[in-house]
Amino acid sequence: MSAGIDAVLSHHMNPFGSGVARFNEVLAEQLGVPFRSVFDPAVAELRHPLLSFKAGEMDAEELIALEAVLDALPGLDLFLHAYGASPVERRMLAAAGTVFCGNGEIRAALTAQGDADGARLVDAWAPGLLLDHRRFEPAEVTVFSFGMAHKLRTEMFARLRELLEASDRSYAVHISNANHETATLDDAQLVFQEMHRIFPRRLYFLGNLSDVAVYNELLTTTFFAAFFRGGARANNTSIHSAMEHGAVVVTNLDEHSPPYLRHMDNVIDLQQCDALPFDPLVLRRISVRAMETAREHGWDRLVGLLAGSA
Repeated sequence: MSAGIDAVLSHHMNPFGSGVARFNEVLAEQLGVPFRSVFDPAVAELRHPLLSFKAGEMDAEELIALEAVLDALPGLDLFLHAYGASPVERRMLAAAGTVFCGNGEIRAALTAQGDADGARLVDAWAPGLLLDHRRFEPAEVTVFSFGMAHKLRTEMFARLRELLEASDRSYAVHISNANHETATLDDAQLVFQEMHRIFPRRLYFLGNLSDVAVYNELLTTTFFAAFFRGGARANNTSIHSAMEHGAVVVTNLDEHSPPYLRHMDNVIDLQQCDALPFDPLVLRRISVRAMETAREHGWDRLVGLLAGSA
């Protein structure tokens, strides 16, 4: 079908933020070739990559950079996810040996406009991307965490795993994470690789959950885990959100943590733990105290503080 694809080149590279990026990541895996940014300097070493992205999503600076890439490539194939008949798209068509049309509308547009007369058009499609087919296995204990991916303290989660393993109870870890705009994708991927190493079978990555999905996770989880460089702070919103809804928070405290967070009163300090509590009455007591503490430090009191100082 092609002249020997040696890489899949993408515009967006974050598979959590772009369906095309996720498609390209899986496609490269299936083809057994690298998945790279079209702007990666290593592209200059390629002989015949597959360009797979929406040129219409590129800004002016990126389009100029793409023109330079096309100048350097000796050959290419093209997978079209959309077609806008722009000059750079026409140039890619002229350079392509094979053009894979992601749907019939794209092929019809190319045929009607005569924009791909020199290329071989092939009808293609995008298979499903749900490749993790594990069922959520029943577990006696669940741990939920959400926050910024690059801020996950993996060494703390390793200690948490030790305590979970020592309990001799079955457990599952559910994680929902976002990527901060100042963090790189590589940072997040390295963290998740380490998390999969710590929890090779019992980790379920839930993606970027909505508020209502996070809320429902907090209502059913045994523990909510959130660890911080140094320790928990008064402006850590994830902890306050979890406490507000009665989740039993497992975190780390230090001298700069707010004094109202107290081990085995309204939170659990992992650093002071020899064993996790599982007695339902103990967990319920911590849950109630957490909700009381969150209410004392909620929006009404903060607004009153700010208004009172005006």
